[in-house]
Amino acid sequence: MSEALKSWSGWIAVFFSICIWTGFILVSRYGGTGALTSWDIALLRFGVGASIAVFFLPRILLPPLKVIALFSLFGGIGYAAVVYAAFRWAPAAHASVLLPGTLPFLTAIIAWLWFGERFTGERQMALLIVFAGILLTAADSLSPGTHVSPTQILGDVLFLCGSSLWAIFTLLLARYPMPPLAATVTTTLGSAAIYLPIWLLFLPSNLAQASIREITIQAAYQGVLVVFIAMLLYTFAVRRLGSQTVALLMAFVPVVSALAAVPALGESLSLLTLAGLGAVTVGAVLGARQA
Repeated sequence: MSEALKSWSGWIAVFFSICIWTGFILVSRYGGTGALTSWDIALLRFGVGASIAVFFLPRILLPPLKVIALFSLFGGIGYAAVVYAAFRWAPAAHASVLLPGTLPFLTAIIAWLWFGERFTGERQMALLIVFAGILLTAADSLSPGTHVSPTQILGDVLFLCGSSLWAIFTLLLARYPMPPLAATVTTTLGSAAIYLPIWLLFLPSNLAQASIREITIQAAYQGVLVVFIAMLLYTFAVRRLGSQTVALLMAFVPVVSALAAVPALGESLSLLTLAGLGAVTVGAVLGARQA
């Protein structure tokens, strides 16, 4: 395959990843306002995803146990646990900025601390603009006259934790390269094997009280589109374009998801949040041009 074709296939994978991530923010926020607990949504994510992944197990070669554990911890259980809890307390607009919006910034910082990677001047400018967007969103939460509960602040902090975990997972994909299908099956089955027994024995559940419609929406989107198809596309894109480039491009998610949350979820956008969305988008465009 030519380099140009490899690049184009990577861009296509990123495009569809952005589409699914946008829906992920809206569907997860919807789930956070429903009967299901965050633990139940994680169960549907890994349970349904594992039921698909198991059929592909004969076609792949599993990596060492250490890699399975790392992928499952950072790209699976850890990420899902903090993010689904955050969606119960913070609005979708904040998730848009603090999850995919901060991903390029956190990926670059962790890569610098972990691998000693240096930034070009243009990439430094892109990261600074993204960081400004984070500060504007935080100002929206803490501005005078805005009713902010401690749980909303906690939700914002958990979104940042989730973005950090996904940034580490992104760098792990580059550090331990493998075919996208192998990475997806490894992460999904490893997460399910660890999480499902813990949910069954220890975690609170409202699964019996939730409606069939609510369960079906979360199972289909989280278990099929997010944990399997989006994971497959994302790992493919990292393999084709590189971890830093893909992380920068994912910052396009905030604008689409935050704007869609207005009619879909009835959430309002303040001027500060709009400014934050604009900043992370400009930073993503600048960084993507440099990449």
